[in-house]
Amino acid sequence: MRLDAMLETGEFTLKAASCPEEVREAWLALQGGGHCTLFTSYEWLSSWYRFVARARGIEALIVVGRIDEEPIFLLPLMITRRAGGLLTVGRFLGDCHGNQNSGLWRCDVLAGINGRSVREALVALGRKHGIDLFDLKYIPATLVERAHPLVGACAIESLNCVHTFPITGDFDTVYRTRRSASARKKLRAKERKLAEVGRVDFVQARDAETAHRFLDALIAQRSAREATQGIPNVFRSDDLQAFLRDQLDTALAAGSERMMIYALTVDDRICATYLCGLRFGRFHAYTNSIDEAFATFSPGDLLLSRVIEDACVRGAEVFDFGLGAERYKTAWADKETLMDVEIPVSLLGLGARTGVQRIRRTKRTIRNSPLLWSLVRRLRRLTAPAA
Repeated sequence: MRLDAMLETGEFTLKAASCPEEVREAWLALQGGGHCTLFTSYEWLSSWYRFVARARGIEALIVVGRIDEEPIFLLPLMITRRAGGLLTVGRFLGDCHGNQNSGLWRCDVLAGINGRSVREALVALGRKHGIDLFDLKYIPATLVERAHPLVGACAIESLNCVHTFPITGDFDTVYRTRRSASARKKLRAKERKLAEVGRVDFVQARDAETAHRFLDALIAQRSAREATQGIPNVFRSDDLQAFLRDQLDTALAAGSERMMIYALTVDDRICATYLCGLRFGRFHAYTNSIDEAFATFSPGDLLLSRVIEDACVRGAEVFDFGLGAERYKTAWADKETLMDVEIPVSLLGLGARTGVQRIRRTKRTIRNSPLLWSLVRRLRRLTAPAA
């Protein structure tokens, strides 16, 4: 049977592994010759599994689709429990600490696979593993100019989107295209004023000691911002910090661009940081921080412009700001829609899907209301832990 006919009729098999190492060979094969991102790469998720999932008692469920024993797609999932353990949920592995979840797909398969067949196969697999609901968040609405195979009629738009822009030319061309003359002038003035305070340097960490110092500053600055502005610091926990250090250490040891950290310093004081990675032509600006004492000088914007310049020099094709619609992202980039997909497996999962979607629609209503969102931010500030 021809490949396109097999994909249309669902003539593929699904097998699941309980840890990334079991399917390393298939994972790397798809990663090297198919569609993949930083956040679905083996290096990212096998490390997340070792440092975070195991510490939290999370089970991995790595699903590999095959035809004639050849891997054609891979969905890195995990099994979690909710409602006091009554509801078993399948989610993307590390979904809360990545920026989008696409899975890995062989390119010829992605072009022709029937999404309904994939979703039906997932339901059958879910029954075998006692899963009530697949709650799959932050899936790109489109992938390589087609609807993502997991996105069906019941999908809803994610609470967050990503913001990206194509890199077409050198930094000067990108800068003039993306930012107005007045915005560029204001940023130059900020840099001149900052230089009056002390010596300004833009630094990329080239060794583990420097990388760890920059990462420690990022975490401390985000904790301080949580205390003053109520913006949660998701990297407060020890397991996540160990995961990020591992990403930096292994990338530095391999001479890889998959994880890098930058800082803006004034007389060696770290005023802003940016943790980034370049994989598969896409430069991911993953997370950042600023020293609030220097906020009037916009150190985050100053560092960002240098990071984008470095992305241009490195030959990145797309600059990806990740989740969120903060001003500094929308000023540069365009929205890419993400979708949430809930696939019920049991009757309990069917009821849970309705509840999950109602909660997310309510959250979107709050986020889109300036009054309600300001109240949420104020409440977060009042309840935020001390830095």
